[in-house]
Amino acid sequence: MKIFMFIINAIFWLWLFIVPTGVLGLGALWLYLKSGDNLPISIIIALIGFAIGVMLAEYVRKKYGLDIFFGRLHGSPDIDGVDSFNIKKSENDEK
Repeated sequence: MKIFMFIINAIFWLWLFIVPTGVLGLGALWLYLKSGDNLPISIIIALIGFAIGVMLAEYVRKKYGLDIFFGRLHGSPDIDGVDSFNIKKSENDEK
């Protein structure tokens, strides 16, 4: 069970890490493709994206927990906190 949770948390961590890294990495690639002289700036931008990705993923992991963060992110708010028994009871009361 611990291996399963480790794999799930690793996927969530990578998922959160890849967003800022990918966005800034693509920006750095675009800048480099415009001109080969922009290589040092592109490397710096890519490293900044890498650092932001690590910091963001670690912040969320320590502060909220990755599974709770993604659970709230992908949760369905229209059914959170709704008790189906209370709904059926109130529908019967109205009749």
